[in-house]
Amino acid sequence: MRNSFILIITAGIVFLSSCTKDNSASNNNSSLPKTYTEDIRSSIIGNSLTTYDLSYDANGRLTALTAIPSPPTINFVYTYPAANKVTMDLYEGGVLNIHEIMWLNSSSWLDTTFQYDNAGDTTTEKYIYNGNKQVIQENIYNYSSSGTSLYNATYYTFDNLGNVVSSQDNQGVSISYTYYTNLPYTLKLGQSFLPTPINFIKTEIQNSGGSTETINHFYTFDGNNRLIEDSTYTAEVNLIAIKSYTY
Repeated sequence: MRNSFILIITAGIVFLSSCTKDNSASNNNSSLPKTYTEDIRSSIIGNSLTTYDLSYDANGRLTALTAIPSPPTINFVYTYPAANKVTMDLYEGGVLNIHEIMWLNSSSWLDTTFQYDNAGDTTTEKYIYNGNKQVIQENIYNYSSSGTSLYNATYYTFDNLGNVVSSQDNQGVSISYTYYTNLPYTLKLGQSFLPTPINFIKTEIQNSGGSTETINHFYTFDGNNRLIEDSTYTAEVNLIAIKSYTY
């Protein structure tokens, strides 16, 4: 939310936190998407269409998210050098643009990150959990040789089921959520490092600087109850965003 009030999901980094946590052998290839397509349509911000190939290791962990056709314009590469450590490298046009290191806590959830880009910008993140292992606060810090300074903090509240119902940050951005109570969250992209919702999101209402945007979600599933399309519409900015998956 640092760069845009519009919630357009950029793949790569988000993928590690948008999957159902399942570290067992049951997380087999048939339930894992082989491709992911992000289709953005807007008369205000323009259109874009990108399809990614997804690769996994023998443990079902995401190892690469590669834009097609080859050579890829965007390529996310993930490694798992230790049980409590994950790295992510983002290449654009074959050039490394962002490197991120993620450390996990004793519950294998995301605890701290350290990220830098080729422009010299460096940030760290800290995730704080409650007794139910739900993220209740996310702090983002600017980092330099002279120390760290808090850039933003976001606070989350949950309903009795465990779904996030609202978030509020220090920069005046608030989001409220509703859910499809008849649609349990089923999307699996390998091992996850942040808790996922219990149900699929129905609406997101974002408020910032006196402006309000409402994002409505619509879902399509295949015969095996696997998500194949998540479509959103934001009337205020005439934005359609379609995320689709093949298996």
